[in-house]
Amino acid sequence: MEAPSNSFILANTQAMSLAALGSEHIIPVFAKDNERAISHYEFVQALLDAVHHVFHGENISPAEIRVSHPIQGRAPKAIHKKPSDLLDNEKTLYYERMMFNINILSIQQRVGGKDLSLSIGGVKSYTLDRLSGKMCAQKFKVYIGFKVFVCSNLCVSADGCVVDLEATHADELFLKAVEIMESYSSGNLIDELQLYSDIHWSRSTFEQFVGETRVKLFDPNFPTKNWFGDTQLGHVAKGYFENEHFRHNADGTISLWNVYNLLTEANKSSYIDSYLDRTRTIPKLLQPWTEKLC
Repeated sequence: MEAPSNSFILANTQAMSLAALGSEHIIPVFAKDNERAISHYEFVQALLDAVHHVFHGENISPAEIRVSHPIQGRAPKAIHKKPSDLLDNEKTLYYERMMFNINILSIQQRVGGKDLSLSIGGVKSYTLDRLSGKMCAQKFKVYIGFKVFVCSNLCVSADGCVVDLEATHADELFLKAVEIMESYSSGNLIDELQLYSDIHWSRSTFEQFVGETRVKLFDPNFPTKNWFGDTQLGHVAKGYFENEHFRHNADGTISLWNVYNLLTEANKSSYIDSYLDRTRTIPKLLQPWTEKLC
């Protein structure tokens, strides 16, 4: 198992166990009818059940969970207390955003000299739901892809393995997740990643790519939503020289596979609610350069 410091996402998140998610956090409700929302715990458990159902007999890791944006409250009996005087049983807490990852450790591929394991997970943000109204379907994201084992980069492709779901109860999430997993084929993604490892850029090509990508941030005619910002591109440029696993070769060239992983590594600084959308941007960033150099 990878070290905790190699989490698949960092940003402003913190690690959370599934047990704590289910026992220590309140569940938000829809304000106008007091119907409870699907909790983060139920979302993770539904996908875990789906993974064990579809991949029965495989070596499946526990879910690695990251949460952010805590929503804190207090019990009515503690209404007049100072925050520093609150007891644990007088506090309430849930997290607005949550992301988790499950590894199928026995399903692996090797690309560019690195081991990849099949990964399945999801993203949930209560900001996408109308909790101020009556009960309605909630929004979820489910992804399937490969994770580079050495540094926990998620190589999630844009060809249908990031799916937006709506559900009103956890059983519905389970059924939809099973359908997605049973229909997913990893062949196209592996072929694409293998192609990346066969293409090498010169240093000048890498510099041109970083420069053109940055310029598009300021192009008024280019939609920049979910595009990589200066911070992420700075990490990519720094990684060209310093990244232990994906830096340039001795002659200054760098494989497209390494560029891909520098981008996914930089994406770990994204917030939970933009992480997968930026992940889906990466193949779009690289596609014209792949066509140009093939």
